[in-house]
Amino acid sequence: MIHHIAIGTPNPSNLAEFYLQIPGAKKVQEFLYETGAVRSVWIHFGSIILMLEEGEKKSPRALVFQWEETKRSEWIQFLNQVKIQNQTDYTVYFLDNESNLLGVSQYPEKLRLD
Repeated sequence: MIHHIAIGTPNPSNLAEFYLQIPGAKKVQEFLYETGAVRSVWIHFGSIILMLEEGEKKSPRALVFQWEETKRSEWIQFLNQVKIQNQTDYTVYFLDNESNLLGVSQYPEKLRLD
């Protein structure tokens, strides 16, 4: 099982604002340096924690979230606010505000947005 995924960013607070708009996102905790600057922001997505950590911009190739039919209207509203990069039968890909590749997938069922 995956415990967490970490993404490096020069500004964890700004990037967290984007991720907290994703359906199902719940802010867990914010960690600060002694100076009061944000060191990292942790966000729960189900059982996995996304850790946005201050530092050099680095991310996985793609971070893909699970489509939940119970959150259909939230996902469609969210996807209408972002620029779709690509779409397959199962996954819709989009970028966060630092150009990291994200997606939402319903594999093995085909993802229908209509």
